Amino acid sequence: MPSVVLSRGMHDDIIIEASRLTDAALLARVEQLASCARETAVELIGHLAEVERRRLYRSAGTGSLYGYCRQVLRMSEHAAYHRMRVARAVLEHPAILDHLADGSVNLTTVRLLAPHLTVENRRSLLAEATGKSRREVQRMAARLAPRPDVPS
Repeated sequence: MPSVVLSRGMHDDIIIEASRLTDAALLARVEQLASCARETAVELIGHLAEVERRRLYRSAGTGSLYGYCRQVLRMSEHAAYHRMRVARAVLEHPAILDHLADGSVNLTTVRLLAPHLTVENRRSLLAEATGKSRREVQRMAARLAPRPDVPS
């Protein structure tokens, strides 16, 4: 019976290297990588905002920033939607990038609060949302735009 040869992936060495780290070194590296990922995400959002402002997605053959993120950048539907909404919010409120960079808010928080942000309230709302869960931010958003009770 022939043996099965599993091909190695391009990034298998990452797992090997991680397995060789001490517990403390592994945790330090994970924190460093998370920080780098946040910085990369902030830079991507800032650039996507400019792509949106210039409507450059059209030259890539897509009709929207969402389509550009899905088709050209190969993002999932969820990732494309979040990044598109946050990039649009950044066009109006560039300070969002600082909050994303320091980790005080995340993409979900910004997406939920974006419809409610104004020049007058953005500083206080982003500060209030710092460190809050998605559910807590959803409650904030509901407080900002209350809906009438549904008749029984």
